[in-house]
Amino acid sequence: MFNYLKKTVTATIMAMVTSTAVWAANQPLTVWIMPNGATPQEKLEQRLEQFTKKTGIPTKVQVLDWGEAWNRISQALATGQDAPDVLQLGTTWIPYFASRNEIKPLNDWINEVDPSRFVSVSWNTTHIDGDTTIYSVPWFIDIRPILANKRILKEHNISKNDLATYDGFVKAIREVNAAKEVQDDGATIRGYAFPGKSDWNIPHNFAPWIWSNGGSFIEKDNNGKWHANILSKETLHGISLYLNFILDSLVQTEALQANTAQIAQQFNNSELAFIISTSEIVMQTRIHGTQGGLSNARIGTDSVMVVPIPRGSAGSVSFIGGSNLAIPAKNERKEAKALLKFLVEDENQDAYTKQIGFLPTSKKVLEKWSEDEDYRELINALATGKTYVAIPEWGDLEQLFVAMFSSVWEQVEIPSLYSEEKLYDVFKQYTIEIDRKLNYPSNNIMTQAEFMNLWGKLNKKKEDPSTTATADTNTAENNIVNDNLKKAPLVFIVMIALGFAFNFRRKTKR
Repeated sequence: MFNYLKKTVTATIMAMVTSTAVWAANQPLTVWIMPNGATPQEKLEQRLEQFTKKTGIPTKVQVLDWGEAWNRISQALATGQDAPDVLQLGTTWIPYFASRNEIKPLNDWINEVDPSRFVSVSWNTTHIDGDTTIYSVPWFIDIRPILANKRILKEHNISKNDLATYDGFVKAIREVNAAKEVQDDGATIRGYAFPGKSDWNIPHNFAPWIWSNGGSFIEKDNNGKWHANILSKETLHGISLYLNFILDSLVQTEALQANTAQIAQQFNNSELAFIISTSEIVMQTRIHGTQGGLSNARIGTDSVMVVPIPRGSAGSVSFIGGSNLAIPAKNERKEAKALLKFLVEDENQDAYTKQIGFLPTSKKVLEKWSEDEDYRELINALATGKTYVAIPEWGDLEQLFVAMFSSVWEQVEIPSLYSEEKLYDVFKQYTIEIDRKLNYPSNNIMTQAEFMNLWGKLNKKKEDPSTTATADTNTAENNIVNDNLKKAPLVFIVMIALGFAFNFRRKTKR
């Protein structure tokens, strides 16, 4: 009797375990992504059908808007409730969640995806700076070059080589602005524009000008400690070059009220010759509007040219971001590993990134993409481009940079508010706040006198022929006005005398 009961209980337990395993296997594996490029969910779901055929495990894709993604992901990873099995994380988010032990270390099986397959600039984002623990796998790369309207450049006889330096880029912007071309919808074509105050892309937009001129947002001291580097000669040089687009009236101050999407829309409508933006626009011009593309928009007709960031003292350095794939630390489904590995396979990377327009992270796939002229330019830029520093504090620091540069734009936008003294105060204030976040003593900060001296040297402008001609015209006009002002009293007296004589004559006639 005892043996019979024992066998019955054992059989029951085994049946329960088996049914639980079957139930778990039939539960869909969930993937959280953000909306990059044209119809990303549809393309990913198509690829995941192959995963289901291979494993028998269904999948579910959920798209989080970038505006809500941080809060949704933070809550899910912290609590483990309603968390996905695999999720997309911006590369700068990896160190933060890794430092909180909220995403899984992958070292036990990372060799199965072969780290040597991935480009180094992308692989460097998979872990915390100075740590060997891998927490994510690169999925796609966001590199931001100059995007140019081919039709506008052709009309002004501007070549890619003409844009290789800052001065050449400035000259091209002046030429387009001077033409004052108006489209049939009434929009005036401008050379260049970028988003301004409070836009989350502000640091990304300053980055290439800072990096190309040897500067950095933060720097390590001799003891390996990170600290603010805003008030350094090289960083200030890059900042000054970017500010001069507004200060020299190359870019209208109205642009500073726009966000990234609005500036991109202006470029897509062929109202701008140049923007610095994500590479997805290149691919979107090859996809019809009914599928989320731009081939039937003005920019699709005009066509896009990819141009390297103008060279500075440190070369041509593009901003590089992107997204990686990770697994929540509280996730207990072993199949999550198989899903992540499937998503980063070369074939799946190729298909997905072609749809969204961002670069794949696989060297082999990139080699295939380099046959395309525009993408070859983007791939070449990976060799010199830079990512942000992979430290847990970066998320907080990035918000400080957004606030700092927004304060700068507020002053530049209204000339009566702008002064170099106020500019220094902003940079000093945020240098202290950045150092505080990094737990670094703010000693030996550049003084206001040192800043004023350096800023003056950095902003000594070379005399431009068009500026000289304008100045000469203004001088001539001013001379005429001054001459007329000198004659004004005499003219006034003569007019009074004539008026008196006229009235006297009328009275005598009466």
